[in-house]
Amino acid sequence: MNCLECGGTYTEKSGIYVLADPYVGKIIIKGAPYYQCDKCEDILYSEAMAQAIESERNKRIHEILSQFPINDFINAAATASILGISRQALHKNRRINHGFIYQAEVGGLTVYLKQSALRYKRTGDGRFPLYFQGYSHSAEYMKDTIPIRISPIYDRYPRTIKSGSPFTKGTHISIKEYNYAN
Repeated sequence: MNCLECGGTYTEKSGIYVLADPYVGKIIIKGAPYYQCDKCEDILYSEAMAQAIESERNKRIHEILSQFPINDFINAAATASILGISRQALHKNRRINHGFIYQAEVGGLTVYLKQSALRYKRTGDGRFPLYFQGYSHSAEYMKDTIPIRISPIYDRYPRTIKSGSPFTKGTHISIKEYNYAN
């Protein structure tokens, strides 16, 4: 098979393939075949590779969404109300069914991520990155920063502490004195 970009030849490869997905981060696929151009290194996915990528992406989305608190989700009626459509139109909408609004299943009911529904109404695409590059699961303490705790998925961005804060002076403060609204 010849490359449409440079005229080179595609050769079949398999092994570990790393893909940078814009919504869930790094996806690692092991053992699925793909084709790579010998000149420009363009990649063509086999059907098995495309299915493996889609399966891994859906698995990662489900894992990440399960970390959100339940109050970040809304039911179909509330989602339809935000979008200004009927529930029937919501359930029949192909773009929404194909993941343009993040959704999860809780107790047999489909619930929608409110932030995603609002973004979908504004832009026509409710997807946004669900990962943060450089996030480490180990406890890291950075100078003059504290974590913001909105929900588990947002714990990854530190906020700079203002000079003169009790945090920088090393004094003890009570839990009530934490102010994340700045």
